[in-house]
Amino acid sequence: MDVTHQVVIVGAGPAGMVTALLLGDLGVDCLVVDKRTQISPLPRARGIHARASEILRQLRVEQDMTAAALRVRPQMEIRGPLDQPPAATIPTGGADFAEVSACEGIAIAQDLFESVLRDHLAHRPSVELRLGLRATDLEILTDGTAVVGLADTVNGENVCRVHATYIVAADGWRSEIRSLCKIDFHGAESLAALRSVLFRADLAPWLGDPPPAFVQLTHVPGILLPTHADNRWATMRFDGPTGAGPGDVARFIQEQLGIDVTAEPLGDTRWSVGVQWASSMQHGPVLLAGDAAHRVTPQGAGGISMAMADAHNLTWKLAAILDGWGGPGLLPSYDAERGPVSRDICRANQAMWTSMAESGSSAAPTDLRMLDMGYRYASDLIIGRDDGPVLDAAATYTPSANPGARAPHAWLDDDRRQSTLDAYGRGFVLVCRRRSTWPQIVVRYQDPGTVPVAALDTERADVVAAYGLDRGGHVDGAVLVRPDGHIAWRTNGEANPESALHQALANASGNTPPAPHNGWR
Repeated sequence: MDVTHQVVIVGAGPAGMVTALLLGDLGVDCLVVDKRTQISPLPRARGIHARASEILRQLRVEQDMTAAALRVRPQMEIRGPLDQPPAATIPTGGADFAEVSACEGIAIAQDLFESVLRDHLAHRPSVELRLGLRATDLEILTDGTAVVGLADTVNGENVCRVHATYIVAADGWRSEIRSLCKIDFHGAESLAALRSVLFRADLAPWLGDPPPAFVQLTHVPGILLPTHADNRWATMRFDGPTGAGPGDVARFIQEQLGIDVTAEPLGDTRWSVGVQWASSMQHGPVLLAGDAAHRVTPQGAGGISMAMADAHNLTWKLAAILDGWGGPGLLPSYDAERGPVSRDICRANQAMWTSMAESGSSAAPTDLRMLDMGYRYASDLIIGRDDGPVLDAAATYTPSANPGARAPHAWLDDDRRQSTLDAYGRGFVLVCRRRSTWPQIVVRYQDPGTVPVAALDTERADVVAAYGLDRGGHVDGAVLVRPDGHIAWRTNGEANPESALHQALANASGNTPPAPHNGWR
């Protein structure tokens, strides 16, 4: 049986489902397939960062995700046996982080995370989810589209061949689609072997209620973290030359905690960590996302957040091309933007892991907000971009309205309910002052078939300051924000504003070569 869809997404993990949700909100016809028939009960990852929560906010999923989340203190403790006080406490969220986003990170095990996403996927009528199917072959046709063969995971029988305009490979770091495309996967496949033990125990007398988000253990080379609200925990230790602790699971747990406590073992697994990235995130109509494109260690808990950033960058571009307003330069910008950023994050993640593994401490000078939202895109879609690094992992994150950067968060009301971030997600948005000439120009631009753009016009002082709308004392400053919340262009004012906006939108939507910048730099 042959079927046709605009987009086929292979893999229904976080990368695949967030891609499907974003495309579903844009009305794109999608088929999502996964070789699994049910969500794995293992926690695997445990949390996302604030930038990923912003994407969930756009998808109207954040509230349900927060409701399902684990209550934790937003901090990491470095400590020996649990009956001793922590040697250090490092904040991972809270008031110190709140000024840069309307959202906070969410502590939630991946099984619960995927369950919430899947519940919301059922409310996107243009998206179909089919489980128990794996990709067996891939053919790229002369017209630039693709055909993927799908087989039943259990009995191996061929089920159908799907003709798709685009295929998104979100099928994990052992990606079958990436292999079929013969895309190289660089980096260290195995940096270390780990042993993970899952157990249930009441640790509140030692760690409090709620517990800290993470515990870095120093008396053994290990990590401890809560995973579920019913007193479930995961603890990890290096599986080195001397082994990974006692073979008896109960004794292993006691050694990890350093206390005598009643614990119920729930699982004992051995696995390896690595840092790898694809040589390209695009092969014709095939796009890689999530672990299929890049793999990181658990250090910093950034894997799911990276996957969601891929989806956020890619989906509006696919929808724009399918809707007819995205130009030929749009799709190549996915690899041009996400590729360098992903590689830099991978390198920073490996440095963090090495620091922790060698010193037993995760006190490497890395502001996780830089990896989360401090990078910038530098493709030809960005007017006025500079030639510096796309990520400075050693820097401290400061919100910026520079071209390529994530558009800053600022509140639009005194009740702190509406953020500038809430305005982004469908078309382009021009952030400008209400008394400037830009709102009227944007209204006149509203013609059928053109690049969608709306004005976010305000005189709120914090928005004006965050976006630099008063630079040089000009009232006609403006910042053009893409659907993924990154800045495509900015100006302090134009002699011919209508023409300048038209050129900026044409460039940002991939329809023209980049225009010379307007002197803002």
